[in-house]
Amino acid sequence: MAFTLQIGEKAPDFHLYATDGNYYQLSDFRADVLVLFFTCNHCPYVKSSDETTRETADQFIPQGVQFVAINSNSDETIPEDSYKNMVMRMEKYQFPWYYLHDEDQSV
Repeated sequence: MAFTLQIGEKAPDFHLYATDGNYYQLSDFRADVLVLFFTCNHCPYVKSSDETTRETADQFIPQGVQFVAINSNSDETIPEDSYKNMVMRMEKYQFPWYYLHDEDQSV
């Protein structure tokens, strides 16, 4: 079910497992500004923009902005997007954001 949030409308909560081995919900991120973005492991467009996203995060994290990535892809459809591969990708690239797994694609 797709929906659109209006400006000022509260985002729905979630409870997702992250590559750091912890579960997070929306309320765990208490920054004044939260950048929540959807990404994955396999997409060539994502891969080619990772360093630009890193540069953006590195620029704004010192100003109190927090970055959270969510992978909602099914590993049954695209095995490269599995949780195990998410962990390996974060270990390899050390991105400065949380990487959450939306296993049931509910977010």
